[in-house]
Amino acid sequence: MPSPAPEDVRSRAVAAALGPIADFAEDQPSFAPRPVPHQPNAARSVTKALPMPKASSTGHKASGSATWYCKTGVSACHSNYPGGLYAAAGPALRVGAWRGRVVHVCGSGSCVNVRLIDWCACGGSHIIDLYSDAFQRLAPLNAGAVRVTVSW
Repeated sequence: MPSPAPEDVRSRAVAAALGPIADFAEDQPSFAPRPVPHQPNAARSVTKALPMPKASSTGHKASGSATWYCKTGVSACHSNYPGGLYAAAGPALRVGAWRGRVVHVCGSGSCVNVRLIDWCACGGSHIIDLYSDAFQRLAPLNAGAVRVTVSW
């Protein structure tokens, strides 16, 4: 092992003789609570309930089953579209300028208005996939699917 250079030895000797640098001296730990500064304007968080979208009536209707996807607080897709009143359109609903359209979905004695933001590869009588928040307005999530009529 090579011996240290003479400059390194001198530097260490000088640093040891001077002691710790005053700017970085270690204070004795205090276990007293820290003072809390006075905040004249308290921060407030206000959650606004998003209004239910309004469906326009063009006289079109489709009936079939609805399922759900994108569960609140679990799925990443929900962060892009908060509020949960969204859906993916099956082939029967993808007519004309369908993306962004608000449709009226009724089933199990309840109705909800949702905005079509995506498409689904729905087949057979499956016509729409609702966000979990919208589906829960029609039936509990454990129902899996519910018979609906969609109008726009």
